[in-house]
Amino acid sequence: MSLTKSVNDQSEVFVVPQVLSSASQRAAVQHTGGALSYPPRTVAGALEASAMAWRRLRWQAGSLLFPAATATALERLWFSPPRGKHSPEGRRMLDAARAEWALVTGQGASRRVRVYRWGNKGPVVLLAHGWGGNAGQWHAVAAGLLSAGMRVVAFDALSHGASDAGARGQQQTSILEMARSLLAVAWHVGPVHAVVAHSLGGAAAAQAIREGLPARGVAMIGAPADMYDACAAMAWQLGVAPHVLDRMQRRSEQWLGASWSTFNVPDIGRTRPVPPLLVIHDRDDKEVRWEDGAAIAGAWPDSRLITTEGLGHRRILRDADVVAHLARFVCGLAAAPALPPMSYRASASQ
Repeated sequence: MSLTKSVNDQSEVFVVPQVLSSASQRAAVQHTGGALSYPPRTVAGALEASAMAWRRLRWQAGSLLFPAATATALERLWFSPPRGKHSPEGRRMLDAARAEWALVTGQGASRRVRVYRWGNKGPVVLLAHGWGGNAGQWHAVAAGLLSAGMRVVAFDALSHGASDAGARGQQQTSILEMARSLLAVAWHVGPVHAVVAHSLGGAAAAQAIREGLPARGVAMIGAPADMYDACAAMAWQLGVAPHVLDRMQRRSEQWLGASWSTFNVPDIGRTRPVPPLLVIHDRDDKEVRWEDGAAIAGAWPDSRLITTEGLGHRRILRDADVVAHLARFVCGLAAAPALPPMSYRASASQ
């Protein structure tokens, strides 16, 4: 797979809304000149278009007649990750790992995060999966980093994989719980040389850095730029009225304890010290737009954007060239200064 590179220090970047893999009812509708464009009129395409139109009608009617209940349904949908399955390669990789527990504290009882370790020598590279993902998806990346002389650590975030349920139960979680899972694992395994994160794991890694995670470098693969824009795009595709979206976001801010405006990855790079960043994003990513990766790379001071083609949102994690770029980036961080020690503290148990 050929890779085209661009350094975004000097490029102009336009932020556009994206839809994340968190939307289990992901629509194939695109906005084209004010009209809705549906799949080709094959039998399957016609059925899909009909189901999509009916779904939009239901959300539109709910927005008009039952705004409070519709806001609650939208909140449940947005914060409910899909249940990812392990591939055979991922399962074998996890079976070969040293499995441990880290503890996330706060918001009630402590909760366990399943941690997987490989390797005995070298700097620690922490791998953070995305929404609905799990540690097993890193099998190709982990093998490449081990061959490069790194120790590798992966984990299942709360309400994912083998880890405990989050504060709102097994079926729901948030970017903040994913960030706190990452921080707990980082505190458990000791100094972290670099973080490699996929999809929403990239936004969670940015939140962890904002909360004080020290790392010499971060790599984000297919990461979204802004949660507010992502949620607004999903709401538009479903047919949810803007006032219902606003109600949902105000309601969720009460239990999140944070404003949605804080979930903006470019802003974190513009407003606080951040480590060197490698962004890898595919032009054909249909779940998180390439423009999001460009926006992140354009806002973080010491950043580089690598653009791939034809790998999409998930296959990119198994591409040999992508793995090689990650290994070179991580190995080249030896001379980079680490951020100051984190102020966050999370207990850990083995």
